[in-house]
Amino acid sequence: MPKIALLSGSLRRESSNTAVIATIRRILEQQEGCETVDIALRSFPPFDEDVERAGGTEGSRAVAARVAAADALIISSPAYNGYPPGMLKNALDWLSRPPGGGVVKGMPVGIASASPGRAGGANVQPRLAEILTNSGAVVVECAPPVTVGNAVALRTPEGIITDAAVHADLERLVADVLAAVGAPATAPVTG
Repeated sequence: MPKIALLSGSLRRESSNTAVIATIRRILEQQEGCETVDIALRSFPPFDEDVERAGGTEGSRAVAARVAAADALIISSPAYNGYPPGMLKNALDWLSRPPGGGVVKGMPVGIASASPGRAGGANVQPRLAEILTNSGAVVVECAPPVTVGNAVALRTPEGIITDAAVHADLERLVADVLAAVGAPATAPVTG
């Protein structure tokens, strides 16, 4: 039974990336035997090696344990000036520690991005992939990359995305991540 950790790179309550993660959660929950676990950016204090040496914080230890117990991670990130938000980078710094042995080392990680613009945050994905690779994670190659353009308009009041084309792309990402952990996806679920 694969367990997939889900992480929105945005703190905003009505975030498009949080809607992408909520939609991915629904897709995963309809896959036979899949379990999901949500990871909150707010659980991580600013990275500080002194705090790390002292054992981290209760929140950072708890979240790292939840990620470590997962088989894979899926992240949806906004692009802030073409880069992942600082809070997402901070969380990945915590999850990559200690050097050479963090909880994301060897873990398959799928990437999506969403933005109000047409490009859907595509420019953040290579940079996020580089951070993940440097952290020892195995970035799941999804071709073409999963980007959600005009995402603000696509987010429903319930906080999900129901657009058929986007849903199909997210199903493809889920299938690629499940294949990376050796768990085949069941038949696609319609929107």
